[in-house]
Formats: sequence, structure tokens, C-alpha cells
Amino acid sequence: MIKPTTALRKICALKKRIWCLQGSQGAAKTYSACIIIINHLAQEKNKECYIVSSELSKMRDTVLKDCINIIDTLGLTCKMTGVDFGSPKIVFPTGSFIRFIGLDKDDVGKGLRSDLVYVNEANKINFESYRELTSRAKKIIMDYNPNVEFWAHKEVIPREDCDFLKLTFLDNEYLSKEEISEILRYKYKGYNEDGTIKSEYWANKWRVYGLGEVGGIEGSIFTNWKEINQLPEDARLLGHGLDFGYTNDPTAVTSIYKYNDSIILDEEIYSTGLLNSDIVRLCKQRNVGTSLYIYADAAEPKSIAEIKRAQIRIIAAKKGADSINFGIQLMQEQDIIVTSRSNNIIKELQSYVWATDKTGERLNKPLDTNNHAIDGIRYAFMELFGKKKGVYYIG
Repeated sequence: MIKPTTALRKICALKKRIWCLQGSQGAAKTYSACIIIINHLAQEKNKECYIVSSELSKMRDTVLKDCINIIDTLGLTCKMTGVDFGSPKIVFPTGSFIRFIGLDKDDVGKGLRSDLVYVNEANKINFESYRELTSRAKKIIMDYNPNVEFWAHKEVIPREDCDFLKLTFLDNEYLSKEEISEILRYKYKGYNEDGTIKSEYWANKWRVYGLGEVGGIEGSIFTNWKEINQLPEDARLLGHGLDFGYTNDPTAVTSIYKYNDSIILDEEIYSTGLLNSDIVRLCKQRNVGTSLYIYADAAEPKSIAEIKRAQIRIIAAKKGADSINFGIQLMQEQDIIVTSRSNNIIKELQSYVWATDKTGERLNKPLDTNNHAIDGIRYAFMELFGKKKGVYYIG
């Protein structure tokens, strides 16, 4: 017999096409969603359900395991294939089925037609994959731990056909005392008795895994920024930062403004496959580099020369052996504001983290990913603010 939790009751009360389940550790959001799905498919004929996650191997140990447990508890007779190897599938006596899709293994076509798509740990897949999987689904369920704000908060939750529900471990009456104790440790290690933060790391753990609230990525390099809806009219342009890309990495150009005591970042270009002629064309369309300088990667002297020849004001930023950390330091010293249209800059700031060794200890260098716009911004900061320290870089 399955014991209903508060989480299950809350989810069952949702009515709209999309159910967005944000929750803490131990909130029973995944188990509850599986109960609802299995109960539905056991009663309805010929329904098609797809459960999707970023990794098939992990899903075998989590969602698939939960589904098998629920089916056994309910005493259902189902045909199961691919449980240990291959593509898992559960077929019910009603002719309805669940197919489990790991995006690391399956080549999923666009516009997958289905009665129900359940996206598990939605924050670990990109929005385009979500859109392709769900665009033709009659019903959508998604869940996640809110480690950081991601595409669901802007693209899904605001929709009129979306029910948003935040769950915590307190919604799961049957969570073990041991797990509850571990979750509460996040709070004790993160906060002093007067409510002030003792450890930002553990305080963030408590916000995400205890309260089910949106946190920040562990090891985030930049926490000194916020969004603004649009660029203020009295913001003063200081210059632009450019990082070159082509096939796999985007070319990123950012305009940098001074506004009161803050610096505003505004995304101008963020695209792959751009030739130098394309960069020139786009810069002229946006009046980038027509009055103030673009500061670009010195490792691309030929590209800089070609763009400069096209009457764009561009120069190479001076770099040294430790220029990355120096540029990061300059960015951390500023109060940064990002325009809300700068989607790619926001994503990079959210996910740019310090590298770690095999033991998880933080290294004094960033992970070399999610940094295309950030690199261009660093070049500009070194030229605009590094000189004030009497140096261009630390070498």
C-alpha cells in the first residue's frame, strides 16, 4: 500500500497542462510524480508517456527504480524491457506505456508526439531539448532542485498554462529521520543563531536543499551582479569587449557602461560561425566600435587588423601570465548590472565557477567553460580599470 504524502496531495491538486515542481532534497516530488503517472497509465488505454532525463545510467538508479517499486507495491502486472541494458520501457495491460529517454544516449527527434512527457531534473538539460520534447505533448511534468535560476523560471513558469509548486522535505512525512538530520545540518552549518550567515557555502545548501528556494552555483566566481530591465538613458558608454569564436565557440561582444557607481553590461553579439566581415557588419549595425574602442583578444592579431581596416575602432587587450585572475579580480571589485536582454551573459555569470581538484578542493583558476562573453568583458576591464592600478596585468 502506498502512503500518500502532503507532496502527493499538493501535486494531485494541480490542474493545468504543465506542472512545474521545484523542490528541496527529500521532498518526494519525483516519487509522487511517478505514482500519478503509473496510476493514470494503469487505467487509461493506449497512452504514450516519455520520462526524460539528462543521463540514462543515472535514471536507471532513480526514476526507473522508483517506477518499478511503485508497480510492485500496487501489484500491477507490466511488461518491462531494457531495465538493465538498452532502452527501458514499461508496458501496462491497458496498452499504455512509459519509455525512458536519456539524452546522453538517445537521438530524440523534434516534435515528439505524446500524451505525457515527464522531464526529470529539468535544470540539467537545455531549453531547446525541452522544447523539442514537449512541444507536441498533451501533458508536461517537470521537476528539479533549484541550484540556480535557469530557463524554466523565464520560459515556463510565467506561462498561463503552467502550475508552479514549491515543495520541501516537510511535505514528505515518511522521510527518514537520518535524512532529515542531514538536511538540517545545512542550516546549522550555514547560519548563526541570530540568523546571520556563518558559511555562504552551507547557507546556499540550506536555501536549495532545505527550503527549495533558488540558490547560487557552488563555487560561483561572480555573485556581485543583478539584472535591470533596460539600459538607463543616462548610462555612459565606456567601451566594448570582444572574444573571438567561430565553429563551436561563439563570438561575443559586450558593451560596457558606467551608471552611478555601477557598471552595466549589455549583450551586443553572441553567435557562432561569424567571419570578420560579419563582425564588422554587426558592429556597424549596432554602432559598436564607431566611437569608443573594442578591446579584443590579443591572440587574434590578424582578425583585429582586418576589423580595424574596416573603420572599426578596435585594439588588442594586453595580457600576461595571470591575466585571467587579474581580470576576474577587476570584475569582482565592481557592482555589476546586466540588462535582462543579455541572456547569454546572464547564463555565463550564473555558471562560471572555480575549478576543483580530484578531492573537490578549489583551485585558484576558473573552469575553462561558460566564459565567452566573460573573456571579452575581462579584456575591456583590464584596459578600462587595470591602468588605474598602475598595471595592465599581473605577470
